[in-house]
Amino acid sequence: MVSAKKKSGLIISGTLTTLICVAMNFVLIPKIEASTNGIRCFDMNFGYSPADAQSFLESISKISRHIYLCFQLPLDFIYPICYCVFFVLLIAVLSKKKTKLVIVPVILALFDYTENIFTVIFLNKPITNTNIFYVSSAVTAVKTVLMYICFLIIIILIFKRIKQNKAKKNPAAD
Repeated sequence: MVSAKKKSGLIISGTLTTLICVAMNFVLIPKIEASTNGIRCFDMNFGYSPADAQSFLESISKISRHIYLCFQLPLDFIYPICYCVFFVLLIAVLSKKKTKLVIVPVILALFDYTENIFTVIFLNKPITNTNIFYVSSAVTAVKTVLMYICFLIIIILIFKRIKQNKAKKNPAAD
């Protein structure tokens, strides 16, 4: 049985995660990318080259840069804690026991924060050493992989839970 505390935590963190995700992906990011000649925002890629990063920074309008810095990134600094709490609670509830798997969403959130810090730097300061783009690109790629790993962990745990529930209902079927 799921405790009331975990259940309310799941509902609140899941709702906040969803609302922020919708606001960023369907409102803010399209507004930002409208001025970039089709170049995607940094965290919407599975990595990027220094040339792509420079092209994005050169093509983004002042208004889009303002939206990115004043609306998108503040939300994107709240987002990792929301999805991290949601994923940790969901993994804990689905596994029914203490599990080391909860470290994956925590590491994911740390990479997301690192990516956001790089983005703030890029948007505020001219970059002369392009090696920073390689590091930032790698952080973005690792973050993306970790997000897929979180989803995979949750899907596997859901299937395990379904299998356990079926076995409980029909013990002769095993």
